[in-house]
Amino acid sequence: MNKTIVLAGDCNDTRQLETTIKSILYYNRDVKIYILNQDIMPDWFRKPRKIARMLGSDIIDVKLPEQDIFHAWIKQTHISSIAYARYFIPDYIQEDTVLYLDCDLLVNDKLDSLFEQDIKEHYIAAIRDANGQGFNTGVLLINNEKWRQEKLKERLIEQSILTIKEVEEGRFENFNGDQTIFNQVLQDDWLELDRAYNLQVGHDVVALYNNWQEHLAFNDKPVVIHFTTYRKPWTTLIANRYRDLWWQFHDLEWSQILQHHIGEFELISPLDKEFSCLTLTNSQDLEGIEELVTALPDVVFHIAAWTDMGDKLTKLAIHDNVRLYPQIVPPVLDRLKKSTSFYLDINHGSADENFLKSFKEQGKTLLAFQSTQHGEIGQIVFENGKVSFMIDAIKDFKKQGHFTCFRQLPSLTCLTFTASQDIEQLDYLAEHLPNVVFQVAAWTDMGPKLYDLSNRYPNIQLYPAISRNKLEELKEKMDVYLDINLLTSTADMVAEMAHLSKPILAFYKSQNGNNGQRLYSSEHPERMLVDLQKLINKDMLEKPLDIIQVKGIDETLDYIIEHNSSLVRFGDGEINMLAGHSIPYQDYDEELVSIMRDIIGQESREDLVVCLPDAFSDRFRFTSWAIPFWKDHMDHYMDFYRELCSDSWYGSTFVSRPYIDFEDKSQAKSQFQKLKSIWKNRDLLIVEGATSRSGVGNDLFDEANSIKRIICPSHSAFSRVHEIEDEIEKYAGGRLILCMLGPTAKVLAYHLSQKGYQVLDIGHIDSEYEWMKMGAKTKVKFSHKHTAEYNFDQDIEFIEDETYNSQIVAKILE
Repeated sequence: MNKTIVLAGDCNDTRQLETTIKSILYYNRDVKIYILNQDIMPDWFRKPRKIARMLGSDIIDVKLPEQDIFHAWIKQTHISSIAYARYFIPDYIQEDTVLYLDCDLLVNDKLDSLFEQDIKEHYIAAIRDANGQGFNTGVLLINNEKWRQEKLKERLIEQSILTIKEVEEGRFENFNGDQTIFNQVLQDDWLELDRAYNLQVGHDVVALYNNWQEHLAFNDKPVVIHFTTYRKPWTTLIANRYRDLWWQFHDLEWSQILQHHIGEFELISPLDKEFSCLTLTNSQDLEGIEELVTALPDVVFHIAAWTDMGDKLTKLAIHDNVRLYPQIVPPVLDRLKKSTSFYLDINHGSADENFLKSFKEQGKTLLAFQSTQHGEIGQIVFENGKVSFMIDAIKDFKKQGHFTCFRQLPSLTCLTFTASQDIEQLDYLAEHLPNVVFQVAAWTDMGPKLYDLSNRYPNIQLYPAISRNKLEELKEKMDVYLDINLLTSTADMVAEMAHLSKPILAFYKSQNGNNGQRLYSSEHPERMLVDLQKLINKDMLEKPLDIIQVKGIDETLDYIIEHNSSLVRFGDGEINMLAGHSIPYQDYDEELVSIMRDIIGQESREDLVVCLPDAFSDRFRFTSWAIPFWKDHMDHYMDFYRELCSDSWYGSTFVSRPYIDFEDKSQAKSQFQKLKSIWKNRDLLIVEGATSRSGVGNDLFDEANSIKRIICPSHSAFSRVHEIEDEIEKYAGGRLILCMLGPTAKVLAYHLSQKGYQVLDIGHIDSEYEWMKMGAKTKVKFSHKHTAEYNFDQDIEFIEDETYNSQIVAKILE
C-alpha cells in the first residue's frame, strides 16, 4: 500500500521533525514523507532520506514560496504560522489520499489501519479535539482529490481572512489558529475516527484538575500520540503521558531503526530495565537526596509531585540518574509504581499514606529516615543523618535482591510541642547532639523556619498538624521533654508532660508555666547540653540550685510594720545598672554602682530590708505582657543575681508596686492599706523628683499627720546625692522618710538608716495607687505628673496645687 504522509515545519522545528520521522520509520516501511517548509537546509535531509530509502521509503523536500499569505495570519505562541501551509497540500502533493501529521507527535504503531479508512465522501477524516469541540487538525487523513475539485483551499483562505479580521477587531474569542478555520469551513462535514489515531496528551494536567475522567482513562495502545498545547516534552518538565517516549525516539540512533526492521533491536522503556526508586513529594525538601543521587549513579531516582516543582528539585536534573515528574497525572504515576524497584519515603512534609500502603501491597520495600517516615507502613527506617547507611542498603539490595540494613535507634529522644516556629536554641542542640532525635509537634502546620531547620539538621523531626493519637505515641517514646518554644504559651501541654515523670528541661525565657522544669539561661545553652549528655550516659542530674528566697508582698510589709524597718528596693532598672548600663533616669556612675553592690550584698535585718523582684519562683502570676518581660529578665540576669545575692532571704521589690503587673489584682487594696498604715498619724518627709508629685490628686498620704517635701532632679539625681542627704538631715527629725528617686533612693535609704532614721524606698508607688483607684487594666499615662515607665516625662502640664507647694521645704535642682 502506498502511504503518503505530509509534515510541515521550519528551521526551528528540525529536532521535532526528526523525532516524528524516526517514530514513523520505526513502525512503517514503504512510506513517502513530504516536508512542507521554506527554510530548512538541504543538508538536513540527507541522513533521514538515506535511512528512509533503505526501508523502501522516501523523504521529499517541498519548498513553499517565500512570501505566502499565511505569514501575516495570527497564530498561537506554541504553533508556527507554517501550520497554515496544510491549506496548500493539494497544490504540492499529487497523491489522492495523504495523511497530514503535526511535528509535535509520535507514531506509535503501523499506520496501515489509518490509511484503510474510507473517506471518499468526506474532505477529511479526523479525531475529535480533547475539549470535545470539533476536530483536532494535528492528524488529518485528507481526500486530496475532493479538496481540489471543490476548491477547499480557496474557502479556507477566504474564511481565514474574515475570521482573522474579527479576531483583530476583538469580535472573536478563543481563536485557535488554522484549527478554528478548518472547523468553521467543514463544520460537520468530516469523518470521525477513533481517538487511538490522535491521543492528545497535552491536556492531561487540565483533565486531572477538571475531573475529565474519560480523558485519562484510555488504556489501549495509541497509534498516534499528540503533544498538544504548550506542554511539549522538549520545553516543559510537566509529567504528561508518554513524555519519556518522546525522548526515547529523540535519542534513538538512525541505525537502530534499521536494526529494528531486521529484528536486532527493540525499543524498550527504561522503566522496564533500570534499577530505580520512586518518591512522591509535596515538598522540595528530600532528606539526603544529593548524597544518595551522587553515591548511587547506577540507580535512577524518579521524583514525582502533583504540583509544580521548586528550584531545589529542578536543580537535581543536572544528575543523569534523576527523572523529575512535576504535575504528574495518575496513569504516569501508576506506571512508575509498577516499574520501580523500591520507594524512598524521604520527603519532609505530609504524604499520602494510602499511596504508600498500595506500594507496600505490591510487595515492594519502602525506605525512610526517622524524620521523614510517614505512618507505620513497614518502612525500613534509618537513623537521621545516617545517609551512608541507606546508601549501603540500596547497594546491597541492587546486588543481592534484598535489604539487610534496619532501623538504628537514637541515643535519646526529645519532644517539644509548639504553637509557634520560634524554638529557642533548637539548632544549637541538634548540631551538638547529632545522635539525639528532636521531635517537634504542633496542632497546626509549621512555618518555613522549622522546615529549614529540619532540612539542615536530619535529627530534627517535624510533626505538623499532629493527631492526638500520634502525639500520645510520641509522648510514650520520648525520654526528655524540652520546654523551649517561645511566644505562644503551651503551659497546658507541659503540665501533661509533667505527669509522665520524665525530665522536663526549659530555658527561663521559654518556660511555659510552673511544671517542675529544670531551668537554664538561653545565653548558656551548653549547660542544657551537658545535662542532656548526662541523660544519654544514664547519669544522675545534679540537684538544681536553690531558688533565691524572696518574701511575698504581705510578708515583707508585715515584717516592716513589726520592726519599723527601713526599705531598699532593687528592681530591673537597678540590676541593669549593676550590670554596667545606663537607665532612662540615671546615667551610669561607677561610684553609685559600687555603693549599690555593697547594699545588695547586705543581709536583711530588722533595721533594713533589702528587696529583690519576687519573680524567681513564679513568673506566671503576672499579666500577659509582664510574663515575657520577667522571663527574659531572668534568662539574662539569673547568673548575675546568684553572683550578687547569696543571703538567706530578701523582701519583695513589689511592695510599692502591687497592682498593675499582677493578673490577680484582688490583694492590692489590702496591701496599700498596710502601706498607708505605716505612715498613718506620722510626720512625713518625702524626697522625690521634680515631676513625681506623689500623692497629689489622690488620698495616698491623707492619713499622715504632716508632710514636708524635698524636690530633687528627676534625672541623674546621684550627681547631687550629698547635697540631698544634707538637706534631708535638716528636716528629718521625728519624721518617716519616703524616697522616690530611682537608684539614688537606695543610697539615701541605706546611709540614713545607718544614722537611725526609718527610710522607705518606695518609688512608683503613686502611679500604682492611681491605677488601682481607677481600676486600670493597663498602664495609663498621667498628664499632670510623672508616670511609672514613662521615664522621659514628656507632655506633662503641672497644675498649681497650693497644698503641694506649701509642703516643699527645699529644692535641689539645676
